[in-house]
Order: sequence, then C-alpha cells, then structure tokens
Amino acid sequence: MNTNWFIANRLLPRKGKRFSRPILRIATVSVGLGICVMIWAFAITNGFRKEIRDKVVGFGSHIVIHRFDNNQSYEREPFAIDSATIAAIRSLPNVRHVQCCAGKAGVMQTDTEMEGVYFKGIDSTYDTEFFTHHLIRGRFPDYRQKKEANSILISAHIADRLQLDTGGKIRVYFIQNPVRQRVFNIAGIYDTGLGSYDETYAICDIRHIRKLNNWTEDSADAIEILLHDFDSMDETCTAIQRRLPYNMTAESARTLNPDMFEWIGLFDQNVTILVILITLVVCITLISTQLTITLEQIPTIGMLQTLGSTANDIRNIFLCISGNILLKGMIFGNVIALAVCHLQQRTHMLRLDPKNYFMDYVPMMCQWQHVAGVNLLILLVSFCFLLLPSHLVTKHIRIVDALETK
Repeated sequence: MNTNWFIANRLLPRKGKRFSRPILRIATVSVGLGICVMIWAFAITNGFRKEIRDKVVGFGSHIVIHRFDNNQSYEREPFAIDSATIAAIRSLPNVRHVQCCAGKAGVMQTDTEMEGVYFKGIDSTYDTEFFTHHLIRGRFPDYRQKKEANSILISAHIADRLQLDTGGKIRVYFIQNPVRQRVFNIAGIYDTGLGSYDETYAICDIRHIRKLNNWTEDSADAIEILLHDFDSMDETCTAIQRRLPYNMTAESARTLNPDMFEWIGLFDQNVTILVILITLVVCITLISTQLTITLEQIPTIGMLQTLGSTANDIRNIFLCISGNILLKGMIFGNVIALAVCHLQQRTHMLRLDPKNYFMDYVPMMCQWQHVAGVNLLILLVSFCFLLLPSHLVTKHIRIVDALETK
C-alpha cells in the first residue's frame, strides 16, 4: 500500500469526539448531492428535448417538401407527386420513410359547440407509429380501402371541447365556394400533451381533401420525410433540396418550428449555469473540509516533518484524504442519481401539468457520456482547486509551531 494512502487512511476521523467527523460527512453528502443534481439536470434536459422534438416531428416529420410560394396559410398549393424525385430522395442513406399528405381547414359543429380544426389528409403509406403510441381511446383509422374512409382521428382536447367520443359522428364544414359539408365517424382519440398541436390537428383520408379541392389522384400539398438521425437533419435537407425542381423547396422541422426549438435550446444555457454553480459549491466544500482537517492535524504534521516527510509528502497525504471524501461522494451520488432516473423512466412517479410542460411526467434520459462527463469534471476541477490550499498550508507550517500545539 502507498505510504501516503496508508497515513491518510489512518488520519480519517472514524471514532471519538473529533469535531471534523460531522464535517466530513457533510462534505461527502454535498459532493453526492452535487453529482445527483448535475446528472438529473442533464437527464431531464435530454428527456425534455427528445420528447418535445419527437412530438413536433411526429406531427410534421423531420423534413417537409412543398411548392415554393409565399402562402402562409395552412393550405398550400398542390403539386403532382413525381415518382422519380421520390426515388431519388429515398436513395439518401439518412432517409427512413417518405409519405405524402394534404391539409385543409374545417369547422366541426355539434348542436351546441363549434371548433376550428386543421384536417391532415393521409393515405395508407403514412407512418402511424406516432399517433398510435399516443392513442388513448379507439383505434387508428384504416385508409387501405378502395373508397375513401369516413373515419377520422381527433385529439382529446377537441373531444372534450365538443363532448365527443369514439363511435360517434361529427359534422364538418369546409369554408370554400360553395361551402361543403362532410359527416365523419370518430375512430380514435389521441393525446400527445403538445397543446398547440392537439388543439388543431385531426387526421382524415387524403382522398377527401383531394375531392374537396378538385385535385387529381396523384396530387398532394406536401411530402414528409422521416429520418434515421435527427442530428443530420440539416445536411439531409440540403441534399434533398439539390434533388428538387426549381419550384419546390424542402424545410426542416427546425425551420418550420423555430419558436419551439429555440425554447428547447434554452435548456442548454440553464444546465451550463447550473453545472458551473454546483461545481463551485462542491469545490468550496472540499477546500473547507481539507482546511478543517489540516488545522486539526497540525501536531501530526509536525511529527511527520520531524520524521523527514517533505512538504510534498504532507500535501499528498491531505490530498488523499480529500480524494477519499470525493470518491465516496461520487459513488453515493451516481448510485442515487441513476437509481432515481431508472425508477422515473419505469414508473413516471414525478408528474407535471401537461398544459405548461407539454407532457404529464418528468422525462429522464441518462446518457453515458453525460454521466462520465459530470464525474470527470468534478474530479478534475476539484483536484485543481485543492492543490493550492494544500500546498500553501503545509508549506507554511513550521515544525516548532506544530509541535508546540500538541
């Protein structure tokens, strides 16, 4: 065993009424809590980012292709689906799925209430995983029949507002010249918690949109593209744009929803500030603890100097004591933090108000690089902060003064 480690281990206050014992315990708990809070901060930030990002993408995909125009309404200009362009887009390695859709605004009416809704028309090739995952009642409509289906999917917000349920019918008026009416059957009800979208979107058969707008069977107003890797979305969007004709444009989810993604970006700034503050608190706690132990062991320092120990040896001994506290606190903090994250992922015990946070529970998603980064940061910064006080204290303690205090 290393001599410095052996002496440091013997100097740790384990028994008796030494006043540094509670200080060591407080320091260990402080380090552990600091590790916990930082890991939880990264886990919650990652969880919120992924959940909100997935919901935004679920409503509109990673990349949307539409005609290049200045139309700011929900209803875009139609275009004919070009199979050659679709094939070129599908050949890109990051592209997972390509689907067409069309939208039209309508007004749902019951005997007592009215609600404006944006109908998103889809076909049998649409990826329904997102809406199926958030389905709370009923089923997702089947649009594989030869004739257009009258089944629709609405949100829980719309269902509560209009007092509707699965199996019921709803009249919908489409404002055009002349005004047209359709009666739809409610097949299912979804709830994503993303209020601004849930209040607006309903899913219907794209063939209804084409008939209402007098479009051809191969017309759509948007082509949605789902990707394998979100982080490569901008590069893929640029590659897709090169394959489009001059009158078509490709926009990413980040471009189409700037406010939402800017809000998500604020999480990183908050986490950075939190990590800096907690790191400083942990370092100050360790420095205070080391100084307390050093003052308590002044006679021992004098004895070690008498036996020939150098200032570096004594400094290393007290660094080992601080390292012992640091390692115990890190182990305690990692175990607690990871256990809580795992429990929260399985049980969703920590709840939220979905009206304010777009979800009904606190999402926690741990990533090994963040956990390793937090531990490495605390270890390195704490070591650097502890070097200076340990060096100054041990260097300026004289043998005569140390022995006199014994």
